[in-house]
Amino acid sequence: MDKRIKNLFNQSILDEAATCFGINSSQLTDIGGFENYIYQYTKNDTDYILRISHSYHRSHDMVESELDFVAFLANNHAPVSIPIPSQNNRLVERIIAQDGSYFTVTSYVKASGNPPKRSDGNEKLFYEYGKTIGTFHRLTKEYQPKDSIVERFTWDEDPLLVHMSEFLPPDDQIINQKYLTLRKRLNKLNKTKQNYGLIHTDVHMGNFFVDDNQLCVFDFDDCAYQWFISDIAIVLFYYLVNVNEEEQAEKGKSLMVPFLEGYFTENSLSKKEFQYFDLFLKLREIVLYAVLFQDNEIERSKFAKKYVENHRDKIIHDLPVFAFDIRNVL
Repeated sequence: MDKRIKNLFNQSILDEAATCFGINSSQLTDIGGFENYIYQYTKNDTDYILRISHSYHRSHDMVESELDFVAFLANNHAPVSIPIPSQNNRLVERIIAQDGSYFTVTSYVKASGNPPKRSDGNEKLFYEYGKTIGTFHRLTKEYQPKDSIVERFTWDEDPLLVHMSEFLPPDDQIINQKYLTLRKRLNKLNKTKQNYGLIHTDVHMGNFFVDDNQLCVFDFDDCAYQWFISDIAIVLFYYLVNVNEEEQAEKGKSLMVPFLEGYFTENSLSKKEFQYFDLFLKLREIVLYAVLFQDNEIERSKFAKKYVENHRDKIIHDLPVFAFDIRNVL
């Protein structure tokens, strides 16, 4: 998390955030958070999530656009954690910080089920995983923001990518150059309603709960206009990122075969789109590299240090992200 945000967050902000949703801050349980402050609470025998974000990360308009999209998905029976209105009947509340910037506060019905474990992975779960993302992609083709909503940003307008060079150390500025080259290539790809729209962009296994193999997805904080194939590449990326190279082909196939079977029951996506699959794997490889430096994970995380060691040369020398070929499962 941005150090500036940590310095501005205090008990007074937390107290006011809780009041917005009719509770006391003593009822909140801190459950962590990477780019936001995340809490759980119970009200009228129902469990909820409270999320506090800062304008340095997402503006009020962008949080509103996120929740407008999530509400659209929920209203169309997609399996998402449903946002709820505040005491003032607003989905997004604003709290002014001491420097004149602000925090936004949102709340959601807590997803049913439990976090999936890698050991939970089976064909049925992977099938439902694909079916869920296929549902999102099918529905987003019909999504139109309300008149009062500012349109959500495109994938390359995300502040992380815009300001990547500021997060990376001097010796790693070549990573930003690799990103800029990739961005130029991606932005030449065709965009149609059938292959491009507002999507989650981060549906890894840490962003949904599972109840009897049924998913409930949350954390649309990174949602953006992006190619659908990116969501599929991201699923594979996070599933294989900690897998030894000699096992990647087998593990990737065990995930992707049932995943794509489920996906295609909900959404049609031309197989031609998969020729760009490796480009979106590379994009996520670069994005995660930048995130780890942005949030200073390199200083305290064994995973971050190992990731940089394993992927720096792959990015610089344009090497495949994994020993896996998507063509083998199509």
